[in-house]
Amino acid sequence: MIEELIKKHIHTSRTPVSKESNDLVNDVAEILNADIIAAKSGSEVLTWFIPEYFHVKKGLLKRLNGEIIADFHDNPLYLWTNSINFQGKLSKNQLKEHILYDENRPNIIPYHYKQGFSIKAENWGFCLPYNKWANMNDEEYEVEIQVDINNNENMLTGVAQAGNKGKTYIFAAHTCHPAQATDGLTNVALLTEIFKTLQTMDLKNTYKFVFGPEYYAAAVFLEKLNDDELKNINGAFFLDLIGADTDFAFSTSFFTDSFVDKVTEHIFLRKVKNYKKYGYRKLIGNDEMFYNGPYFKIPTVTLGQIASNYYHTSDDNYSNINFKKIKEYEKIIFDIIDILETDFVPVLKYKGPLCLSRYNLFIDIRSNRDAYRHIETMQILADGTLSCFEIAEKIGADYKFVKDFFESLKRKHLCVSR
Repeated sequence: MIEELIKKHIHTSRTPVSKESNDLVNDVAEILNADIIAAKSGSEVLTWFIPEYFHVKKGLLKRLNGEIIADFHDNPLYLWTNSINFQGKLSKNQLKEHILYDENRPNIIPYHYKQGFSIKAENWGFCLPYNKWANMNDEEYEVEIQVDINNNENMLTGVAQAGNKGKTYIFAAHTCHPAQATDGLTNVALLTEIFKTLQTMDLKNTYKFVFGPEYYAAAVFLEKLNDDELKNINGAFFLDLIGADTDFAFSTSFFTDSFVDKVTEHIFLRKVKNYKKYGYRKLIGNDEMFYNGPYFKIPTVTLGQIASNYYHTSDDNYSNINFKKIKEYEKIIFDIIDILETDFVPVLKYKGPLCLSRYNLFIDIRSNRDAYRHIETMQILADGTLSCFEIAEKIGADYKFVKDFFESLKRKHLCVSR
C-alpha cells in the first residue's frame, strides 16, 4: 500500500493549495476514514493566511524555433510554485532573473519553494539544471505560462484517529512539495500504513494523524482545538525525509526533557545502530514550530533522516526511495508507541527484597551482572510513584526489561499497576 500511494502521487504538482495536494488528502482520508478540515485560500488561520490556489494549465520555456527546453507537464519542478501568468519573448539576460539553478548539483532540477508560502503570487520563473542553462546560447527565448491562481478554492487537511481513551498523541506529515518523494510523501504513506494498524488495536491512548500542506495543516488543526483537547495532548511527532538513503535522525522538542523526548531517545539509543540527534528544529525545521510554539506548547519531536544530497531536487524521486529504511522506521515508531501504550506504575504487594528463585525470576550475576543489579534497584524504586519507563531511565536499563519484570510480578500477584 505504501508503494501504491507513493506511485500515484509522486509526479503531481502538490503545492500547498492545489487539486493535487487535496487529492492526496482525500485518498488518505478514504483509506483511514479520516475527517477533513477545509480552509479557504486567502483566509486567516492563527496569524497566517492560507496561500492562493494554484493550478497550472501550461508552463513552457522554448527556443524561438519551437524546441521545448522545460515543460511543467514533464516535471512540475520546472515551474516555480505559484508562478503568475506570463507570455512573451525575453533575452537570455532578461530571462536570467526568472531562472533558478544549482551549480553545485548541475544535473538536477532544484525546487523553488518560497513562493508557495507567500500570501499573494507576484512573480514567475523556471528551475533548470545548471548544465542545461549553461548551454543556452540563443539571444531570445519564449515563455508561455498559463495558470489559474485564485482565492475561491479550499485547502484540505486530514485528521485520522485511532483509539479514544487516555492521553492524546499526534503524528503529522506534510502532503505538499511537487514531484518529491521523501520530503513529505513517503512520510504520509508510512503514517497511513501505521494508522491502518493502530485502528485495529485496542489502545490505551488516542492517536491523531494530521496530514496536509506544510505549516498550514498544523495551523488549521491547532486552531480548531478546544481547551480540553489541548490539555489532553501529551506530545507529538512530526515525520520528514524518511526513506532517504541517509542515517536515521531525530530532533528534540523545544521542551527537551518531555516524556516524548525521553521515549524517543530511549528507543534510538537501544534500537538504532547509526543515528544523529539534533537540537530543536536543527534536523530540518517544519511543522513542529506550530505544535511547540506559543500558547500550544505541545512537546513535538521530529523523526526523520539526515537530508540527502538530492534534498529539494528532482532526484528526490521514486527510484531513490530506500524502502528498507521506511520499514525500519516503521519498527522504530511502533517501538515508541509500545512504550506509550504499555507503561504503567508498578506497586509491590510484598515487603523486602523478593526471593527471586522462589518465583523463577532469579538471574545469575555471572551470566548478566547488569540485569542482576537492575532487578534489585527496580524493586526499591517501585514505590508507587515511578512508572516502568521512569525506573528504566533512572537506572539506565532497557524499558522492555523493566516492564517485563513487573509484568511477571503482576501475573504472580506480587504487584499491581496504577
